[in-house]
Amino acid sequence: MKTVSPDGYLRLRTRELDSIPLQHLISNVDEEPFDPVQRCGGATTLSGYTEWVSPNEPALSIGWDWEWRGESAGAAVVRLGLPRTNILVVSEASVPLPWEDSLQVLAHFIDAIDWQRAALDAACRGSVGQTYKN
Repeated sequence: MKTVSPDGYLRLRTRELDSIPLQHLISNVDEEPFDPVQRCGGATTLSGYTEWVSPNEPALSIGWDWEWRGESAGAAVVRLGLPRTNILVVSEASVPLPWEDSLQVLAHFIDAIDWQRAALDAACRGSVGQTYKN
């Protein structure tokens, strides 16, 4: 059984990430600042955040910002920046990766899972606490 280290991090090897079930906890849309000069037909953005947890112990939390982007191949929801989390990725020898390297590994993990539909659906509906599984 995995345990949380005294420093508060759940240490995981890269290969262990795929075996941890994630459930959608919350997503929301960022409030767009009001621009009185903006005119009809002006560009707008849709962005927000999402948080996912593991239903298993110990508690795992990973969240990130996202943005809806119109692209030539159609619209897409994409992760923005690095995630926020209590996970610290470690090497096969259990040596912790530097923090930024750990976040990069987790960012690649996020980009490989199907989170977009659940996050956008919940954010646009204003839903909190619905159960979505990856």
